[in-house]
Amino acid sequence: MFKIIDNSITKKNQKFLINLMIENRHFPWFFMKDVTKTKDGDQKRPAFSHYFVLHSKTNSNFFNSVKPIFSKYIRKNIINFKSILQLPSLDKKTYDTPHIDMKKPHSVYLYYILDSDGETIFFKNKKIFKKIKPKQGRLVIFNGDILHTAYQPKKNIRCVININEEK
Repeated sequence: MFKIIDNSITKKNQKFLINLMIENRHFPWFFMKDVTKTKDGDQKRPAFSHYFVLHSKTNSNFFNSVKPIFSKYIRKNIINFKSILQLPSLDKKTYDTPHIDMKKPHSVYLYYILDSDGETIFFKNKKIFKKIKPKQGRLVIFNGDILHTAYQPKKNIRCVININEEK
């Protein structure tokens, strides 16, 4: 399964998410030393995260404000629901470590808060088969067993919501 939906949520909800996560000085972001640290190591590419749900448990006071925005897409139990914020990087490396979010069967909902550089990359047989440009309001839905990653943004903030749902 692989689906791209532009303008997946209303303009009002798009603006709400921008106000909440980008323009709100009090939204709690948490530092991560590496955005895609895997068992194979890390690239030391820092980012910030906010977990609305972690291991199927609500982890944020903001969850009840954000979940209804995506309720028409989410059908099963949410395992993880997080936002990731990456600042522009001068790193010359091509892209972050390819990964899957978890081993158990799941679907991924990747929503772009803002237009940005820092394309999301999908792999098949260890080769890139698709690149998706971050575009405000765009939602990408895909099987969680697809290897994926992203280029570090060079010019703009890259902010996404990543939802992992049970299959």
